[in-house]
Amino acid sequence: MIIKAAKRYEALLLDLDGTLLDLDPEKFILAYIEALSRRFADYMSRDDFIMHLFGSTNIMIENDDPSKRNKAVFYEDFCRRIGLSHDQIQPLIDEFYQHDFPTLSCWSRKHPYARPVIEAARQKNLLLVLATNPVFPATAVLQRLSWGGLSDRDFRLITSMDNMHFCKPNPQYYLEISRKINCPPENCLMAGNDTLEDLIASEVGMTTFLVEDSILKGSEEEPFSDYRGKLKDLVGFIEQL
Repeated sequence: MIIKAAKRYEALLLDLDGTLLDLDPEKFILAYIEALSRRFADYMSRDDFIMHLFGSTNIMIENDDPSKRNKAVFYEDFCRRIGLSHDQIQPLIDEFYQHDFPTLSCWSRKHPYARPVIEAARQKNLLLVLATNPVFPATAVLQRLSWGGLSDRDFRLITSMDNMHFCKPNPQYYLEISRKINCPPENCLMAGNDTLEDLIASEVGMTTFLVEDSILKGSEEEPFSDYRGKLKDLVGFIEQL
């Protein structure tokens, strides 16, 4: 498929899970929750942990306060819910990401066109952003990136709960990226597989490319995207810019 771009771009924003990384989201999240809940087994039941985890994650996703990073929003609420301090639970989190999280790579596979997308973008001197939903700490993002055969050196910016103040699908997330890389939204191309979380970038003036390899229908409405195609097609799209 040959897709002609209507204008020039300065930056390419790329989603990770289901876009650059072939990941089974349902099995991955289930395994993630089960493994993390075991680290908290001495403090609460599995069901209570899951309830608090999702509750605090939703608070973080819905946050609209530009003065607080996602990490602060999450842990303030989570620690309040479970009655433990951040200092008490940080060792549990560190142990989990060091020893348990790497085992979850079994639910992922390298995408054959992930590296070609990166190389094509480099040839066009595009600023590269890993625009994965910043609900995970940086270590979790970097590990998943490595599962896909990619590196932090490939990107100008990698979003995580440590460095962002908003989450997808808040349009402010995309404006924050734009400010961080000093590139106007209208000069950015966002490519991802989620019809809500990724395509909402259009609301701030970014061009969108729906990656169809593994579409997630975050919205029930018919998704609008400026362009669409497989990740292989995105390579060709970039090459003809």
